[in-house]
Amino acid sequence: MNRSLLRRKTRFGSSKGISTAVGTVFLVLTVFIIGTNIFLWTLTQNTIYNQAVKERNQQDVDRLIENVVGRNTNFVVPSTGRVNVTAELMNAGSISAQIVTLWVLDATQRKYNVTDLRASNINLNPGDRLPLMRVVDIPDAVSDNVFNSWLVTARGNKVNLETVQSIIVANLSQGIGSMALDFLAFRYFTYQTSTRLANYPSGINTFNVPSRTFIAFGVVLTNLDPSEQTIILNRYSQCWLYFPKSPGSTFVFYVVNVEDDGTITTPYSPITIAFTETKFFVFASDTAGSLGRVSITSAVENLPCALNLLLLGTIGTRDYGQNIPFVSLYVYRP
Repeated sequence: MNRSLLRRKTRFGSSKGISTAVGTVFLVLTVFIIGTNIFLWTLTQNTIYNQAVKERNQQDVDRLIENVVGRNTNFVVPSTGRVNVTAELMNAGSISAQIVTLWVLDATQRKYNVTDLRASNINLNPGDRLPLMRVVDIPDAVSDNVFNSWLVTARGNKVNLETVQSIIVANLSQGIGSMALDFLAFRYFTYQTSTRLANYPSGINTFNVPSRTFIAFGVVLTNLDPSEQTIILNRYSQCWLYFPKSPGSTFVFYVVNVEDDGTITTPYSPITIAFTETKFFVFASDTAGSLGRVSITSAVENLPCALNLLLLGTIGTRDYGQNIPFVSLYVYRP
């Protein structure tokens, strides 16, 4: 009787010890798993935080080194309440910049308005120059009012548009004509489709152009007429290329109308440019008033040429004609 009871007690005691050991093991594993998960979660959160801090710091650095300059700004009010703003933008920084809004303040009335430019996708790479032409509606604005304007970039920087008075230049223009050319803003375009320019309006800012390629030319002109009259360019306005080393080789590009996306529209509609107004003009067609693409032939490859602007139309109530011979090009074989 006593031996049987002893054996039962021993087996019962042994089973209880194993159960305790197994429970301890499970407890340790549970604590280990929970601790590991907490450690990994903490590590992940720390990594996410460090990455966010790094990105934020980089954004701050990018914002500080972003440097867009706006100059040669003009304000023209062709009709009450509509302000035409023209300016030349230049990215003087080391990183690309995107322009998102244009603000115009009528300081005389203390009224302002803003235009969203994000749909226009105005992006400036380092060194890029780009003409800005926009219309902003400000109630009761008239030409005698004082205007201020600025841009805001995607990084939140403010770009003041500097207004430059051109009275001295206007007086000098009596010797060469009423329209002035921005030499550094000259560029050419290739075609994305048969009627649409590629990379418009930034184009390719260079004085070396390819042969055997359909191209168009873009220039920035400012009306500096001393009598302050409006100029209207007709469909016969053109740029033409003359090659001194290849007499008889000339190429003509007539003025065209271009939409914001680079599409050339026909028929040609006369372009108006008011006094002190700066506008971007495109010369692309081999036919006045319509569209016929032009390419420079291989016969003049590796030769320099002179590009002249022949501007025709009206100035005020009189006929207008001016020749601007201030650009030289070199034609290379692509």
